[in-house]
Amino acid sequence: MEILSAKDLTFTYAGAASSVLDSISFSVADGAFVLLYGASGSGKTTLLRLLKNEIAPKGRRAGTLDFCGNPIAELPYEHSVKEIGFTAQNPDTQQVSEYVRNELRFLPENLGLSEAEIRLKIAETVSFFGAQDLYNRKIQTLSGGEKQLVNLMAAFVCSPRLLLLDEPFSMLDPFSSERFLRALLKLHTDLGVTVLLTEHNIQPILPFLTQVLVLAHGTCTSYDSADAFLQAYPTAAPSVAVPAAAGVPTDELVPKTLGQCRSLMQAHSVLLCLPEQNEIPRGDPLISLKHAAFRYERGGEDVLRGVDFTLCRGDSFAVIGANGAGKTTFLHLLSGELTPYSGKVKRAADFSCAVVPQNPQTCFAFDTVGEILNAAAVPPTAKTLFKLFNGTPEPAPVNSHVQEIAEALGLSALLSRNPFDLSAGQQQRVAIGAALLKNPAVLLFDEPTKGLDPACKQSLCAVLRDLRAAGKTILFVTHDLDFAAELADRCALLFDGEFVLQDIRRSFFTSGTVYTSSVAQVFKDTVPEARPVSLSEVRNGKA
Repeated sequence: MEILSAKDLTFTYAGAASSVLDSISFSVADGAFVLLYGASGSGKTTLLRLLKNEIAPKGRRAGTLDFCGNPIAELPYEHSVKEIGFTAQNPDTQQVSEYVRNELRFLPENLGLSEAEIRLKIAETVSFFGAQDLYNRKIQTLSGGEKQLVNLMAAFVCSPRLLLLDEPFSMLDPFSSERFLRALLKLHTDLGVTVLLTEHNIQPILPFLTQVLVLAHGTCTSYDSADAFLQAYPTAAPSVAVPAAAGVPTDELVPKTLGQCRSLMQAHSVLLCLPEQNEIPRGDPLISLKHAAFRYERGGEDVLRGVDFTLCRGDSFAVIGANGAGKTTFLHLLSGELTPYSGKVKRAADFSCAVVPQNPQTCFAFDTVGEILNAAAVPPTAKTLFKLFNGTPEPAPVNSHVQEIAEALGLSALLSRNPFDLSAGQQQRVAIGAALLKNPAVLLFDEPTKGLDPACKQSLCAVLRDLRAAGKTILFVTHDLDFAAELADRCALLFDGEFVLQDIRRSFFTSGTVYTSSVAQVFKDTVPEARPVSLSEVRNGKA
């Protein structure tokens, strides 16, 4: 039985010249576990929102889109809200209450359920997810992974038949991702809930997929298995990208897990020739923290304590750690936005920095992408701003550097678009472009790959490598361990407000078993001195 179906579905945003979705057709069986895959800006979030009346985007629509045989656009409010659950990519944009217990009450109260029914549904939901420890917590005290779990519970509390999830793993560390996936699979396998999710980090979910829908250039292609999808998109997951980088064929067996990939590489006796691991020369210190401590409230707990850290000129540094470990706070101490209550911070005389925040929308002070990038490259005068906000702007001069950065980040076709109409991945690229155009000595990134597809990650990595070669210093906090292994020269692990490990890249990723890259996991039986940790090392180390 079909739970979802589309036939010749076309959608064009209001005011846009071209459609985002162009006559797409697909069907999803009841009880399926489906990945909606595509490049940043391909229309994934648009399609998810069209499946949920309450958040459907404004624009021109043609064709049909049905839920259980009924047009979604005509579903009664109560039916749509109860039967179709949704979780947003950024959990903070979806939560409406101060406490978790009130967040779980919000939907059933709005549906007019009795107090007895509400209490029963909440009790069942919290018990099913094993989340009693979260029930009485303030939402602002939760980590990113805990917030995502609360969003999932809030969407599930009224027992929906369909769950729509927009990049649920993009802001989660490895431990939080595992916990969230276990909860999601429990819903799917034990209760038969149909799951449709978008995600770029697809490695953890590959073994469980029953169907993959791929959006590209406005069209939709359906694959009835993960194997068929991976044959068509061999760079979509590390388990297939690693053999491809080593020149190992995957025609007979498409590895869906890193364990299967490891067995495949061992069966082909892959041997790599890697350069010796040497200490990387560092430049002069740009900023250093000594015994730095920070807390947000007087009398509250320290978020950071006793932090010793030095960022040197020319560094490419990755800071890694669990949700809630203090990574973003640490970034704000470096930028000067926050000041430690004890300890010392010393900055070089020529220290300047630009920050790409976790929420790129905080960077958008103008109506178009072009205006945002131009203002970053050439800060507007007070007179220019006055004319702009009073409706009489002067044409912005064409800036060659803006064009160069826009082309490198795939933004050239978006310069006239409103940034709030873009996908999350496109918004991330706009914020990155604005930071690059400020020409700072230090670039600080908070989750730079959030919302980016593999091709965009490669482009960003190439841009940042070029900037480092030109003398820029780069530091980023991230959950994307594969990106860190590809770009960083040095890495640090932040745990419970302190750095527990700081080392050069290969030593860092061969020291642990959890905070390591996919490539290092595949080659975990190789001695650490000869173990590759990135795809680049695999490609360059082929005998």
